[in-house]
Amino acid sequence: MSLSRDSEFRIQLALDSAWADSTQCKYCGTITNFLNFCDIERVPLLDRCPASEHLLCAFATLRMGHLAGSTVQSHISALKAWHAYCNTPWNGAIHLKLVLNGVSNRAPQSSLLPPSSSLDPNDSFDCCCLAAATAAFWGQLRLGEILSPWGSSYPSMHISCRHHLSNPINPNGSRKLFLPFTKVWKNKGEEIILCRQRDSSDPILFMELHLRLNILSANDPLFSYTLSSGHACLTRRKFLARCNAIWVHAGFKAVTGHSFHIGGTTEMLLSGVPPDVIKVLGCWSSDSFLCYWHSLELLAPLHIENLKHCVLVSPPSV
Repeated sequence: MSLSRDSEFRIQLALDSAWADSTQCKYCGTITNFLNFCDIERVPLLDRCPASEHLLCAFATLRMGHLAGSTVQSHISALKAWHAYCNTPWNGAIHLKLVLNGVSNRAPQSSLLPPSSSLDPNDSFDCCCLAAATAAFWGQLRLGEILSPWGSSYPSMHISCRHHLSNPINPNGSRKLFLPFTKVWKNKGEEIILCRQRDSSDPILFMELHLRLNILSANDPLFSYTLSSGHACLTRRKFLARCNAIWVHAGFKAVTGHSFHIGGTTEMLLSGVPPDVIKVLGCWSSDSFLCYWHSLELLAPLHIENLKHCVLVSPPSV
């Protein structure tokens, strides 16, 4: 079908705007690596897009044993997006899926270590980052509710301070944290619960370490750390830079601040916490968080399989 130049221009403009700039940048890097790989393998230009499943499998195994499976999967996703952009068929199927499973199984041990293992709990800054990361994750917090935008000052009506953190509320040491300002309730604030966990991401453990190492006064921002000149506020920029430096080095994708809120929600769903409880714990004002559910293939069996059915004494009425 032949369309006018204006129509073709609008379509191209929409395609060029289909992905965020940061996503486009990552995708372009992967596509460049793929084309370089094709050059080395002397793959003819016409066989590069659409790429055969065999070629996709070869590219997926290029750094097997050096990258995490999730990183390789993101590279393949970039190639799939490139094919969609070029309006060419995507040939990835079951064989590619099996190869990706194999690549994931042969991932280096370093990519399987928890990010917290790369942070030094004896360093004032790292310890503060650990406390903020685990609190944001398990408390389903937005970073803007707990971190100051500036290192030397903070908006006192918007950021949680030391006095907003309660003493332990039960024998396990779980605590309440008051958020003076939230996205939903604004300056009415909201109270959340930080609960003890049994694994290496326990927010109570790292909060206690943080409070012992970075001795804070009642009105200091809760997430601030000690310098020779006094205390500095942990900013969102520095926090994410530290976290992403660790994750990217381990072969994971960089994350945004929103990932902690949604990641905590998803982890609780996978752990079997009822959605209505999660809605309250995460300060969700609506059921919008349902749109963010990840790992549906894991969640559905968890909540639906092996339900206890009632025995029908009589046939249901029509």
